[in-house]
Amino acid sequence: MHEIVQGSHTVKYSCTFAFYGKILPCRSNSIFRKEFQYEKKLKKTLSAVIASAMIMTSSLMTIPSYAEGTATTAESTTEVCSANAKSYKITSKKFKTFFFNTAAENTTKLPLYFMNGSDVPYYEIDDAIAVLKTVNTLWGNPNYDLKVHKDGDVVTLIRENDYFVSIDCAKDQMYFLDYNAFFTQDSDTLIDLVLSGWKITDTDYALIKTHSPATERYGSYRLLEPGIYCIDLVHKGNKYYIPVQTVSDVFLAPTNVASLYIGRSLIIYSPSGDELYSDGKYTDLGMIYYGKNGKYATGKVSKTMSEFNICELCFAFDYLYGLKEQHHISSFADLILEHKSGYKILGTNSKKIDESLFHLVYDMLDDVHSKYVKSSYASGAEFDKKLTDKYGQGRGRTESFAIQEELENVRKKYYPDGVPGYEEVGDTAYITLDTFTIDLQSLMYYAEAPTAEATDTIGIIAYSVQQILREGSPNKNVVLDLSCNIGGPADAAVYTIAAFLGKASVSVEDPNTGALVINDYKADTNFDGKYNSKDALAGKGLNLYCLTSKASFSCGNFVPCVFKEDNHVSIIGQRSGGGACSVMFLTTAIGSVIRISSSTRLSYVKNGSFYDIDQGAEPDYAISKYDHFYDRKALTEYIDNIF
Repeated sequence: MHEIVQGSHTVKYSCTFAFYGKILPCRSNSIFRKEFQYEKKLKKTLSAVIASAMIMTSSLMTIPSYAEGTATTAESTTEVCSANAKSYKITSKKFKTFFFNTAAENTTKLPLYFMNGSDVPYYEIDDAIAVLKTVNTLWGNPNYDLKVHKDGDVVTLIRENDYFVSIDCAKDQMYFLDYNAFFTQDSDTLIDLVLSGWKITDTDYALIKTHSPATERYGSYRLLEPGIYCIDLVHKGNKYYIPVQTVSDVFLAPTNVASLYIGRSLIIYSPSGDELYSDGKYTDLGMIYYGKNGKYATGKVSKTMSEFNICELCFAFDYLYGLKEQHHISSFADLILEHKSGYKILGTNSKKIDESLFHLVYDMLDDVHSKYVKSSYASGAEFDKKLTDKYGQGRGRTESFAIQEELENVRKKYYPDGVPGYEEVGDTAYITLDTFTIDLQSLMYYAEAPTAEATDTIGIIAYSVQQILREGSPNKNVVLDLSCNIGGPADAAVYTIAAFLGKASVSVEDPNTGALVINDYKADTNFDGKYNSKDALAGKGLNLYCLTSKASFSCGNFVPCVFKEDNHVSIIGQRSGGGACSVMFLTTAIGSVIRISSSTRLSYVKNGSFYDIDQGAEPDYAISKYDHFYDRKALTEYIDNIF
């Protein structure tokens, strides 16, 4: 039993909770490898989880002071966790560390630690905290803070909101009193998909504001057990050590940040963009990661790093992937060995490891959101393209891309010069959004209203609403065309929903903790700083429609699913393409980059029950032929005859 003092009260808790299964019957990495070989001979089973944000300008960055570490100085062998009879010889070395880019003010020398001669790097807890504070400051969360409470083998990190995680180095466990609350990003609600930059108080001008307090149901505690995955957490004296990759997966990934360790330096960045290598060119950061002309592509990783890589990968996927239940995944160790390429992940050949990971993402998950993003530095910057050219990107993504291409080709017959964001055909207004976009330029509309030339979601929607509601408008119907919409930031999708309905109710659940949240938002579409009926289309006597197809994915699926449960907007076209979870980016210990469906799952609520939207929205009025989507004169006549 441990105690943590929070303010004026004391919280008692225990970390002795049962885990549903274990990844292997031992704790030794060497036996782990043998166990895989044994299972390969007998059967392919093994006993045995991630939006869009923007980097602040570099002038806002302050690199903190890190804990003292003596470069390349060995510490004496010591019993550090008597409960598990573990002993370590710890060495340390300072590495040049890059935060988001290569500017001089964004780098520092950071000590990393190594256990018993292994090449797997560890943070000391004080350095890990400094990294987390730096990342959150850069990520627009300046109020983020962590206090430390040390008690024997247990070190506890306490957020400024009093929620904590206790890390038990003797049991190799991490206990979150409330996982979701611990990772809130400067928000008053438990799970919030709208960035604080767009969400405001009553006295400020911005794009979206919270309409009412959230409906929240807090989730249960969460116990992560890296020890089951042969991942050791180390305590010695007043110091606590956690693997760099474990910190990346547990503490950075929920903020869409990740780390890349390459044996000579450490990179902490946002993998959501092409920040390493794009269109055959290395970025400045990519030159550091892959080496000049890819000189670090040796094709090999060490045995110890390979073994840690698979352990950490299974740990991260098991705890962070949001669709385990839907994909009938009991554990990712099982899943890896249920595919013929899975065993390639066990060796020291980086290309075979990357290829196995590629198949895991595209053949076994195949959920469209999940993506193999970048290959390891050891495999080279172009290896991911070679894999894609050889194998494709899985059944789901291939089908989705093919449908989208077919739709776009049909649309070109009617709009060879491109479809406008806003168009009026007879008595019907058409708003077309192929993606949802939002950026800082959107805030400039308070100074100068958007025009018909606007290309971002905020500009297109705001301009359209004002045109539709203008005096003397001929519009009786409004069609939001999302037939080619592949998704984008939830902020822009929420703005669109609020512009149509007057209020956007966003229902989110975390299946891993049981947390349930409903957030309500309003949008300012006429940029007068007020949030009222003048900003929305509902209640104006208009017939509102949303045109969808199988290519309408992610937020392009979320919007019609919200409309489906509202009586103001009818769905026309085909069932939307699904995609229920927000995305999360992960790196691996050998430096590969992947994207997965996170455990933040968009839902709709009916009779108080939450249902995920992965099945898509069924149309109220079905349209089978794509030509009928884009022959808008004929579509307008069809809509006029519905009633």
